[in-house]
Amino acid sequence: MPLPYKVYGINLMVKMLQEAPPDVDLHCPKGSPIKFGVVVGRGDGFDEAGACFRELPDFETVVAFEESVEGVEGHYFYFKNEEYRVLHLDAVILSFRKNP
Repeated sequence: MPLPYKVYGINLMVKMLQEAPPDVDLHCPKGSPIKFGVVVGRGDGFDEAGACFRELPDFETVVAFEESVEGVEGHYFYFKNEEYRVLHLDAVILSFRKNP
């Protein structure tokens, strides 16, 4: 069932994963926690600041992002007891398919 939310611009909606995918061991040199999510929504890729379109990760792609210990990255909400985040594309440091 698709979520009843729409994402705009160069933002992604990700369903948060509780732990890193198997065989993935990603570390931040500053020691910040690395979080993972699966893309379930995305904008049209139009970057207003650059007046251009930017490539966005595909649906079902796993994305990794760094989260500071001081606060949560992106806007977050819960739907049916699952955590979701709306992330700006620039927050994503890595994206990959679970089963290439």
